[in-house]
Amino acid sequence: MWLWLTAVHMGVRILAALRDLDPPAGGAEMSLATLLKGVTRKGPYIENAPDYIPLVEDSGDGGASGWSVKVFQSASRGDITDLTKDSSLERAVCNHPVEDLWSGLAWRLRSRRTGKQHSWLQRQHLSKSNRAFAKWLTPLLAAEVEAAKSSGDALLGITQLHWSAGAAKAFSDAGIPYLAFVRDELQFNHSQLYRNSLVGAEAVCGAGQGLLKQIRKAFNIQYGAHVPLPVNYAERFGTAENVSQRRLSGLTARIEMNDGGVPRIAVVGVTPEKGYEFYKRLLPHLQTVWPDAQIDVYGGGSYAEALGEFSNTTWKGHTSVEDVFSNCDVHVLTVESTGSWGRVINEAGLFGVPSVTVDIGSQPEAVGNGGVVVARDGSLDDWVSAIKDTYENREEYGAKAKEHADVVDHRRSIAMFRSTIRDVFEQ
Repeated sequence: MWLWLTAVHMGVRILAALRDLDPPAGGAEMSLATLLKGVTRKGPYIENAPDYIPLVEDSGDGGASGWSVKVFQSASRGDITDLTKDSSLERAVCNHPVEDLWSGLAWRLRSRRTGKQHSWLQRQHLSKSNRAFAKWLTPLLAAEVEAAKSSGDALLGITQLHWSAGAAKAFSDAGIPYLAFVRDELQFNHSQLYRNSLVGAEAVCGAGQGLLKQIRKAFNIQYGAHVPLPVNYAERFGTAENVSQRRLSGLTARIEMNDGGVPRIAVVGVTPEKGYEFYKRLLPHLQTVWPDAQIDVYGGGSYAEALGEFSNTTWKGHTSVEDVFSNCDVHVLTVESTGSWGRVINEAGLFGVPSVTVDIGSQPEAVGNGGVVVARDGSLDDWVSAIKDTYENREEYGAKAKEHADVVDHRRSIAMFRSTIRDVFEQ
């Protein structure tokens, strides 16, 4: 409470400590970068925010003043990219390697059946990396604490993913309260390593109440905050007219190639956690019971490529989101255990493409009414029925998916993040 009372009259200085912000940025890194950039600028809290419409500009960014943000991260993957280079984010970098002997062995000795990395070896890598990061970060945070005594700023730490245990320890040792994001299955798979970092956080942030429910079941956290994934639709896709034209062009091209009547199902990104073993069972079953359906698998990596072996499936490799959702009828996404929000569901929705997903974590919240949700213990026939239903009613579901896409509009997400930072210190 004292921190927020100070922050009301002074300022907030956010210290984000993590392995990667960029480059290369995955969905979690892009999300946090967008949130951090957002709170450096003036903007509203969620209760005062307008109803943001994707691809439509709002009237302004009035509201609370922006806060300063400094990022502490590894530089071993390269220089700053377009993701953050024009932002006001400050930065301190270390040269600790992202991978080492342990992580290499964990990958090479991964399970042949599931594709998952060797758990014990991966944990050795993570333990070593977190210790090194905490050691590097500790004196830098001490300097921030001394500077804050002079400026009167209230300090708040932010962390997520692989190096979050080390960051949390350094924040705690420095007496800096912090927020921790859970983005995927990492903390669940290595709960002993990350437990203290989550239990000690002022708030654990997750996208969706479903994921927060999973977190609370596994960890005795103080407070769970729903912070939606932020997607800057305009920055990525331009105007509403651009999106509509891209979708129309894709469907028209399919008709011209006599492909318009072929049910095209898109799967974007395949990993062990995102259904690799499941798809190996579903795709041949689909071939048997619905031979007209064609599956296009998008994304790099050996798992996505391996699915191209089925006769009803084509591996497309790395493909832009615009191309994916301009040329399909239904999008399918599943997860094995951890229901972190599938942002690609809402990107599909922006193009009027409905999704079929699984009832785990936050996936149902991502879909809303813009598709069909299958029970986590659903049979292969349940999945086929859901995909068929969605395909046959794709225009109705697609319209609802497009309307629901605003749930992850970056302006709304930033307003919720700003409110979370405020609310944590009013508890």
